[in-house]
Amino acid sequence: MAGDVTSGGREEAVSGCLCLMVLGCGNSFAGDDSVGLELVQRLRARGGCGCEFRELVEGGLGLLELFGRADIILFVDAVLSGAPPGTLHLVPLPSRDVVPRALGAVSSHGWGLEEALRLALALGRRVPRLMLLAVELESVVQGTRRTTPVDAALEVAIDHFPQVQAALLDSESALWSGHHSYPPGGGLSLNLQQEVPQ
Repeated sequence: MAGDVTSGGREEAVSGCLCLMVLGCGNSFAGDDSVGLELVQRLRARGGCGCEFRELVEGGLGLLELFGRADIILFVDAVLSGAPPGTLHLVPLPSRDVVPRALGAVSSHGWGLEEALRLALALGRRVPRLMLLAVELESVVQGTRRTTPVDAALEVAIDHFPQVQAALLDSESALWSGHHSYPPGGGLSLNLQQEVPQ
C-alpha cells in the first residue's frame, strides 16, 4: 500500500542536535532491491547512531508526516542509472539524475517524492533537507538473493555510515554540493578523492 512506513523506533539524540531520519526503501523479496531495507535493519541493530530508522515500502502521502519529524532525511535505496553494479551514489534530492526506485514512479495512489514535495510547499509545511544514498543494482528478480556487487557495496555503506552521518549534519559539507558517485571496490571517501565526477 502506498505510504506504508514501518517504524523501527528512535534512538535518543542529544538535545539541540539536528534530527536525522534514515529511510530504507525497497522490496525485501526482490534481490538487489532489498538493499535499502537491509542497511536500515543492520544499522538499527548495531545501535549508537543517534538517529531514527524507518522502512518505507512505497512513496505516498505518508511522506508528508515524515517531513515534519526530521531536519534531514536520508533515503537508502537501489537505483538503476547505468553505472556499474555496486556503485554507491550520494545525491541531494530532488534530483533528475538518480531517483529512489520506491519514490521515483508515481505510486498507485498518485504520489511520489516530487508530488509530496509540491504538496508540502503548497501547504506551507516545513521540508527537511533530503539526501539519497543509493546502490546501483544488478538484478531485482523476485525470490532471489542480492548479487555480490550489491552485497559488497552494502558492507562499505554500513562501515562508513558514521562518516556519512557526520557529513549530512554539516550544512557546509561538500556532500550537499551535488551528485557524488563511488565505484565498486573504491571505498566511500567523503573527502571526494575517489568520487566519479558527475
